[in-house]
Amino acid sequence: MALWQWSTTPANNASAGLIDWAEGQPPSTVNDSARQMMADVATWFQSPEWLNYGLVPTFVSATQFTTPNNQTAIYTIGRRVKATVSAGTIYGTISSSAFTSLTTVTVTWDSGALDSGVSEVDVGILNPQLPSLASLPGISITGPNGIALPNQSSPNVAPIRFGDGTGWTLRFQTTNASSTFATLTDKGDFTASGNVTSLSDERLKTDWEMPRGDFVEQLAQLLSGTFTRVDNGMRQAGIGAQSLQVLLPEAVSTNHDGMLSVAYGQAAMVACVELAKEVMRLRALLEPVK
Repeated sequence: MALWQWSTTPANNASAGLIDWAEGQPPSTVNDSARQMMADVATWFQSPEWLNYGLVPTFVSATQFTTPNNQTAIYTIGRRVKATVSAGTIYGTISSSAFTSLTTVTVTWDSGALDSGVSEVDVGILNPQLPSLASLPGISITGPNGIALPNQSSPNVAPIRFGDGTGWTLRFQTTNASSTFATLTDKGDFTASGNVTSLSDERLKTDWEMPRGDFVEQLAQLLSGTFTRVDNGMRQAGIGAQSLQVLLPEAVSTNHDGMLSVAYGQAAMVACVELAKEVMRLRALLEPVK
């Protein structure tokens, strides 16, 4: 007998399937009852991530089923579910849960669909609506689709960690997971399917200063080329942050570990414009006087 079939009222557990704890039970049933309880607990323990509440689902459509009475506290929006259907087992996330005379549950399935052969719908042991989840230290649940980290100042920054260095990737996907629009690997590589832009409206800028007069000459002296990263062994191309910091400090930043990084887009645009000015100056010198 499954654990969900046990009663929370002790007196109602006198007889539970092969378990017999009735008053005056025969001594010969004691060992079997204890062993059956151990087997039931072991069976539950082998699949601790899913809970079966014994609620019988009724097929409505490929994405909907109903259960008797008000079960919205169990089938909460954002909770993961596992359904047993004619084709096997499918997994999904609850997108809607409402009670009228029955509880109607709508699920967005990872793949597959419900059919008239649905016999069981288990829920994930984690419930986004539980108060205990909303009060985890340093993490707050902002809804069925979000996790928020506290706003702290460096160096007390709340970290986000993922992967184990063997090729894990954080994927940013559309709501229905039909496509990926950006990825971040555990090696720090970020890829976006669209444009990566930076807010650059002139109405947000003041106190303009032109680069130093010998900018182009100093630009040619920067440390640049290809190199091997000592931290991950990767072969890359770029410039030295320390050498650029002397020429264009606004394009170089320092993290809480004292390591320098370069805003390559900013540095490249300034360099391109200044080089264009130099080309125009040289053109003017070379063109014959009319």
